[in-house]
Amino acid sequence: MNKMKTIFAGLLFFLLFCNSQAFAIDVYGFGSYWEKKDVDGTWGAGVGVSLPIIIDNIRLDGRAHYFEGSKLGTDEVKVIPFDLGAQIHILPDSTFDPFILGGISYNYVDTKHLDLDAKFGGYLGAGLDIELGTSLFKIFGEILYRFSDIENMSGDNIDASGITGNIGLKLHLF
Repeated sequence: MNKMKTIFAGLLFFLLFCNSQAFAIDVYGFGSYWEKKDVDGTWGAGVGVSLPIIIDNIRLDGRAHYFEGSKLGTDEVKVIPFDLGAQIHILPDSTFDPFILGGISYNYVDTKHLDLDAKFGGYLGAGLDIELGTSLFKIFGEILYRFSDIENMSGDNIDASGITGNIGLKLHLF
């Protein structure tokens, strides 16, 4: 059993510290769908940027989504999540690069008639980058679960938690 732990630790060390394209920045855009609990699901779009932290396997990730068209009662709700988190890439220099991600969100909320307050939330998920013949362009897909509440003026919480799916294109700059 100790031999297996040593082998696993060695493989993990090799994956994390192997030669990579240090300081490569990803700039990306994507289409998105967010299925929420107490609010209707809706389609949206987003942009993001990620950059490595010490090594290329761990990346600081910032992104903004834009969702409108969700219904809460008879009112239409716009939600703009601003996310800050981390991505952990398993094989950052390969054609197929699976990753996990997680972080915090600030959800800006706007409606015409209801008075709703923005709140902080979080997200966890997994994704896959696929190189498109060159390391400059990648397509990606990811599924994540958002933990999100919206508060109305009476103090009631509206549960906007749910699954979000994103698919898009990354520009991988060195």
